[in-house]
Amino acid sequence: MNYFKCGAFSPFKYYLFFIVVNVTCSFTTHAVEANKQLTLATTKWCPYTCAEKGYEANIIGKYVTELLEKHNIMVNVQSYPWARAVHFAEINEVDGLLTATPAEAPNLSFTTTPIANFHVCFYTHKTSDWQYQSPLQLDNLTLGVIKGYGYQDEIDKYISLHSKSERIVSLSGNQGLIRLISILKKQRVDIIVEDKLVMNWQAKTNNIDLTDIKNAGCTTPQPFYLALNVKAPQSKALIELLDIELARQENQQKLQQLIEQYAF
Repeated sequence: MNYFKCGAFSPFKYYLFFIVVNVTCSFTTHAVEANKQLTLATTKWCPYTCAEKGYEANIIGKYVTELLEKHNIMVNVQSYPWARAVHFAEINEVDGLLTATPAEAPNLSFTTTPIANFHVCFYTHKTSDWQYQSPLQLDNLTLGVIKGYGYQDEIDKYISLHSKSERIVSLSGNQGLIRLISILKKQRVDIIVEDKLVMNWQAKTNNIDLTDIKNAGCTTPQPFYLALNVKAPQSKALIELLDIELARQENQQKLQQLIEQYAF
């Protein structure tokens, strides 16, 4: 169909559309041009974020760096225990968080478009008969988690409700997951939760024997985002730029290819 001839899209409208899009893109690029460096905090959540290993096991760090460097924005990723990373972002010690969910840092400004999805699974000792079902029912079983992590709504609500009881074992630090796996194998905790890709990566790279551990079911995939402190320079313009880049199909395909490299 000839849209110009039929009047659905006249030459004048086409020209006007081109001008509007061009100006909008130019404005967005110009709005963040002065911000040459973006400092983002993260934690050791390999292989999604593992800053100390550089690009080797830092999927999201590599991805976001490549998205922004073409806009002349350099990304500086700093790794901390998760609770500290969130705190630094909230007090504007850093510009924001490389990956987060709104439940983890409700005071920050999030991209509308998620970076990717994570897939939280429950792990038990092989002798356990417990199996995950929604709504979550743990009875009197103990749940091992990483302090400050956001997992999934019903899990987060359960953790919040029982945070001061013996039902929740909360660990912190960059070795949190390795320690959780250790106490699960020793049956000092009944269940732990973690993203499936992260669990498999930790086991493979640290030569952890998971023979005594079984997957007891997974939740539906959950999105995670990039978050900025509203006081960070040009945070609004950066969020808008990131939303545009994260929504591009070619960028999403690139990210999927990166993730598949670690799908053990």
